[in-house]
Amino acid sequence: MKHQYIMITGAMVATLLLAGCGGRDSGVDEAAVALPVRAQAVEAREFELRLAVQGAVECRVLANVSARVAGTLDAIFVEEGDVVVAGETVLFQIDPERLEQSVVIAEQNLEVLKASLEVAQASARMTQAQSEKAFLDYARYERLHEQKRVSDNEFETQSVRNAQAQASVEVAKANVSLAERQVAQAESSLVIARKNLSDARVLAPISGVVSSRQAEAGEYMTVGRIVLRIDDLSTKEVVAFLPAAYHAQVQVGETAFRLITNGKEAGRHTVSLKSPTVDPVLRTFEIKGAVGDDYDEVVPGNMAELTLVFASHENIGVPSEAVVFRGGKHLVFVVESGKSVARVIEKGLSNDGWTEVLSGLESGDVVVYEGQAQLVDDVLVNVL
Repeated sequence: MKHQYIMITGAMVATLLLAGCGGRDSGVDEAAVALPVRAQAVEAREFELRLAVQGAVECRVLANVSARVAGTLDAIFVEEGDVVVAGETVLFQIDPERLEQSVVIAEQNLEVLKASLEVAQASARMTQAQSEKAFLDYARYERLHEQKRVSDNEFETQSVRNAQAQASVEVAKANVSLAERQVAQAESSLVIARKNLSDARVLAPISGVVSSRQAEAGEYMTVGRIVLRIDDLSTKEVVAFLPAAYHAQVQVGETAFRLITNGKEAGRHTVSLKSPTVDPVLRTFEIKGAVGDDYDEVVPGNMAELTLVFASHENIGVPSEAVVFRGGKHLVFVVESGKSVARVIEKGLSNDGWTEVLSGLESGDVVVYEGQAQLVDDVLVNVL
């Protein structure tokens, strides 16, 4: 109901003073000595079991794009705010001429080592042939020696030559194996050089918007240094941390929250992620809620105010300032026949300056919410 305001005149104040001195027997009108108060009828309102916390707006999908090779940042092809497409938009490139030269050098080195392998293989074939001749000679000398037709010295000399020839074959094979490994190593180096050249020209890893540039053309880049950040604004979400006591009450896909950013309401959303564990030091746990890109005021990086609603119901309530605590009990003063009547109540939830009353009041009761601190039972009141 609308509040009615009555101005207390100087004459009324004087009358109140006289009444205070002379009491009720002075003959003063009782209406003039009534205590001025403000009162309001109880209202049926929706009360919520809720928790308000602060969080931040983030993008679930983002990419910090860094340099994959070391070198001078040759060019950046995008600016902050540009829209990029995954696998298509060229972001920047690093020293392509130097890397192209590295590829040429790697290709030439591979050709040289392939030629060395061919030489080693030819040498091995020649050594094998010489070894076979040495073995045949040794076999012939062995027969002659058995027939006593050659001296022991001649036979021993041929035996040593055969052994040397066999050892030369092993050396030739080792040289071929070494040359093959060098060729394989050079092939790997060429692959790396080509990969570095490819990595010098960086494409967008995700679709989104360039949200920041952290380097400029001409700077020397080390591997891993971040150049750009890309945010996918279609995956905006809010992140907050709640006290551990609420962990069991938050249900993914069910618990709702109202969102406010920059003082503007940004809709009602649902918790999409809850950390399965509680931080043992801070005694908090993380929640997230997807927002999408329907709200322009929801900008990644902004602070967010989340009001999580665990339950809601309708019941009668009174302005919270109407409730006083005396003698270990919660009281309100109801206006009945122009007098204050103390009522013991059972409090429920409190939201937005209103307190739920579980018992002690009925619909239609008028309760005092200003001036009640001076009231006791059965006092004349003048509702302003």
